[in-house]
Amino acid sequence: MKLYNSIGPNPRMVRMFMAEKGIEDIELVALNLLEGTHKQPEYLAKAGLPNVPALEMDDGTTITESIAICRYLEALYPEPNLFGRDPKEMYGMRETFALA
Repeated sequence: MKLYNSIGPNPRMVRMFMAEKGIEDIELVALNLLEGTHKQPEYLAKAGLPNVPALEMDDGTTITESIAICRYLEALYPEPNLFGRDPKEMYGMRETFALA
């Protein structure tokens, strides 16, 4: 897999997510936004849109939304779990107890 990344909050979030999970086997490909490399035909053929970051799988499938990339990586690398194991964990629900 390859992660096409650059400066900016969304690529940084995906890189931080990967660091927290200890993911080191994905090739990082730097794109220079100032030079417009994310708008070149080669990149657009992979990503469809000039969005960064983009995760390209070995079969050529590409994800261009940062949260979707993180969710996909969470499924591939389940530990440590960062999104929650069930809906209550995922959405920060806590059980409340009534005082008697």
